[in-house]
Amino acid sequence: MILGADLVDAATAERYGWINRALPAAELDDFVERLARNIAALPDGVIAAAKKAIPATDLRQGFVREHNAWAGLFERPAAEKLIRGGLRAGAQTKDGERALEDLMRGLAV
Repeated sequence: MILGADLVDAATAERYGWINRALPAAELDDFVERLARNIAALPDGVIAAAKKAIPATDLRQGFVREHNAWAGLFERPAAEKLIRGGLRAGAQTKDGERALEDLMRGLAV
């Protein structure tokens, strides 16, 4: 579910709190293509870190792996570029937080 997985029916997604948008069938292909492009454009190491964050059977170990994968991203040059660029673009403001995904994706290009 972190980078892409099987489809989940709407009732299950609602129970899990995963739904953040609903798309008409006619818009699905464009959305999936955009998602694939965004994943492909991630800085080196992000996909591997996300895979490492997938929970283990013992959730305590999974939380440690998630923390280590996340923390390890800050050592990468791309992190400094995104953080500094985000601050320059106003990511720390109310308006910046409301549009954070678009703001950060614009910096990653």
